[in-house]
Amino acid sequence: MKYLLFVLLVFTLILPVKAAEIIKGPYVEDSAQKSAVVKFAASEGTPAWLEYGPIGKCSQLMAIAAPARNHKFILHGLTANTQFCYTAYVQNNSGDGVQEGSQGTFKTLFTPERKIVNFLVIGNTSAPAEVDTSEIKKTMARSMANFEADFLLHTGNISSSGLASDETKQFFEPYEKILRNTAFVSAVGIDEYGPNADTQQGKGFLAANYKANHNMPWSKGTPNYYYFDTANARIIVIDTNSLYGALQAPKLDNKSAQYEWLKTTLAKTDADKWKIVVMHHPVYSSGKSEDLLSTLLAPLFEAHQVKLVIQGHQGAYERTKPIRRGASAKSGPIYLTIGGSGKFFEESSYENEWGSKYFALPHFAHIKIVDRKLSLRAYTHDKKLIDALDINF
Repeated sequence: MKYLLFVLLVFTLILPVKAAEIIKGPYVEDSAQKSAVVKFAASEGTPAWLEYGPIGKCSQLMAIAAPARNHKFILHGLTANTQFCYTAYVQNNSGDGVQEGSQGTFKTLFTPERKIVNFLVIGNTSAPAEVDTSEIKKTMARSMANFEADFLLHTGNISSSGLASDETKQFFEPYEKILRNTAFVSAVGIDEYGPNADTQQGKGFLAANYKANHNMPWSKGTPNYYYFDTANARIIVIDTNSLYGALQAPKLDNKSAQYEWLKTTLAKTDADKWKIVVMHHPVYSSGKSEDLLSTLLAPLFEAHQVKLVIQGHQGAYERTKPIRRGASAKSGPIYLTIGGSGKFFEESSYENEWGSKYFALPHFAHIKIVDRKLSLRAYTHDKKLIDALDINF
């Protein structure tokens, strides 16, 4: 610890006097059983440091970083099933100390025997330039803060342009408090590939913006497709964007590497785990017909007993009945669309016999798994309950 403080003092003395402050974050990603990533951006190039530890011992450990604007702290040696707290610091205005720290918390993932999971779901936090949804998002963030959550799950389309700078305004600022205190995971949306996703001009856009700013759980296709296990659930995230015009997205057809990975991951999931698949484009939706995905993916989900498919893209909340072979059934995957967290709100395009709930309004969802029961509750941005469902394993 004394050595770290000495190095930090050296950084402080060699820097010119500038006013540095944290302007983005801190936020937590890639929380695993024994590690997590804390990131934030400063207004100036500045040394930064992080104090952290389990709740009650928030200053137990320290990590420091050399002068930069964007800081990333990879925390190793953590313990599973534990809530941690941290404080992020940058140099103060006079250059002789630190700004008041920015505090937050996060949970590491749970081991299989725990059998309790809580998480929040949002999607489409992007917004057209002519539409101001900041107040809706801020109200939603305050409502979401009332719920226990091990992580925050996003169904994609974080910002309308896909640019990292617009992510700050459209997502990180309105949801700042919840991102400081809840680990973040996301599917890649079509907007993340940028305005030229369907041409060669879009090459490198995802890497320069999304990949440079986000750390998703490690897997073969991270950050496009990956999975993570927590308690008695496996969350599997895939990238559907190649089927909807994104040339740089990983292919998704029955001969692609992503499809083979998905099939293998589902097949190797323990029989007593909840299988939850997350993607941006819907397999079944009353907003638009998504025949490409229903033909390709629905049989796979049915064969491997997927309980819940969480999807986005459409600007609405929708929950289907269990679907099997394209029709409502007594058992089968339930398809949940979470796509109204800021972008637009889209009325239903047609009626179908497998639809159960549809709301074209701002919303988020809270999901809780306790052993062999999954409880879904959906709310408007101002915390009015619009849907409730319990699913048994």
